[in-house]
Amino acid sequence: MRSNKLLSVNSLKKRFGGLQAVDVETIDFSKNQITSLIGPNGAGKTTFFDLLTKFQNPDEGRVIFEGSNVTSLPSYKLARLGITRTFQLTRVFEKMTVLENMQFSGSSPKNESITRGLLQGKNLHNSERDLENEIDKILDLLNLKHMKLSYARELSGGQKKLLELGRALINKPKLLLLDEPLAGVNPKLAEEILEIIKKLNDDGINIIMVEHNINAVMKISERVVVMAEGKIISDGNPDFVRSDKKVIEAYLGKVDE
Repeated sequence: MRSNKLLSVNSLKKRFGGLQAVDVETIDFSKNQITSLIGPNGAGKTTFFDLLTKFQNPDEGRVIFEGSNVTSLPSYKLARLGITRTFQLTRVFEKMTVLENMQFSGSSPKNESITRGLLQGKNLHNSERDLENEIDKILDLLNLKHMKLSYARELSGGQKKLLELGRALINKPKLLLLDEPLAGVNPKLAEEILEIIKKLNDDGINIIMVEHNINAVMKISERVVVMAEGKIISDGNPDFVRSDKKVIEAYLGKVDE
């Protein structure tokens, strides 16, 4: 029987001086799920993402992806295996066009050679055409195709978030980690982004999302994991988490009965 387990974390710890930023004993993430990671400011959510994607090195612990220990792999190798992410503060190339940002984001050796050819204006062969078609397909999904030749610096903050999402998608991830995808986004675009996230999950991409918009989290998530002071304090479906006293105390402080 094939396991439904996609990602496992064991004894993952990170300390900054006297602060224990992350102290996660064990957690598994299943396939075909949208999981949201929430918690008060400073709970360790983004640091946890950084450890999973090797933008920071853990002090100890293991990360297992599809049965393989990937703890020591650098971020570009994780991307090739199928783990990609976005950032709380968008990281796009402001002086490049939307198209060039997408072309630059291929992480596989094949895509890198294709990208060089595209940027140098060489004639496209079938594989290059496939990449260009894939870029068009993603930009169409994100409603950015009409801005394909615009410079990234000309995009709104919300559009830059979409472009960064597109850059993560070009590598065809199995697991997509989204760090506050709705932060600073107007309500209309936020609804559009939620619909895109649902569609990506329906298409087989597994989602773990850090998000402060609790209404959006409860609306879209099948599972909600809550962190406070670097530890996981609650884990369950939205209704369970919403009524969990430990979660209420983490956000509001302990109330005397």
